[in-house]
Amino acid sequence: MGRRSIVAAFSIFVHALVLLLLMTADLWRPISEWPTPHVVMAFEAPRVVRLDDIQLPPQSRRTTASRPPDGPVQPREAAPVAEPSDVLPEIRREEPIRTLTGEPGPIGNPLDGPEGNIAPPVPVFSPPPPQQPKTPIRPHSGIKAPERVVYVAPVYPVAARVAHVEGVVIIEATIDEQGNVTRTQLLRSLPLLDEAAVAAVRRWKFSPTLLNGAPVPIVMTVTVNFTLTQ
Repeated sequence: MGRRSIVAAFSIFVHALVLLLLMTADLWRPISEWPTPHVVMAFEAPRVVRLDDIQLPPQSRRTTASRPPDGPVQPREAAPVAEPSDVLPEIRREEPIRTLTGEPGPIGNPLDGPEGNIAPPVPVFSPPPPQQPKTPIRPHSGIKAPERVVYVAPVYPVAARVAHVEGVVIIEATIDEQGNVTRTQLLRSLPLLDEAAVAAVRRWKFSPTLLNGAPVPIVMTVTVNFTLTQ
């Protein structure tokens, strides 16, 4: 057994001895110095009180029924049976009849018709159906083509001038009854000149096309010529 083991065992023994002395310190004192135990409080059972032990105060007697009066009871009458002599008979007053001034006029017929007859029903007018757009026709031998009355020259595009592009643009134009161009379609196209040609034709104005004396829409071909001036 080594020295360290002896020292550790001795240290444990000393600590255990000290703890034992601290735990039994009260037992080493004289008995006269020991603490006095607390006195246990005793509770008494409550006393049962009976109703016979409680004295009630004297109560005065209340009279619930009234004492009948002496003598015979006379009945009460709601209304007098005999007519009193001092009451005069009621005199009825006639109110004067009020008369209306003026002569009454004839009573009109509530149905706004002749007397004895019922007015005929008011006819209901339905709006005419909307007119369907007419189909444009094409020029033929029995119809005269419209004449151009307003001409707007096309604006030569700058890109076409620089590229020296010339030529003719052919457009199919739809003209309504008033001679206005409502629709255009390219039949022969030049890419640098198409937009300028269509913009010019849209502003042209034609005379109305007549078929049997009535204006009709028409589809016709127009040309726009672009030429560079030297």
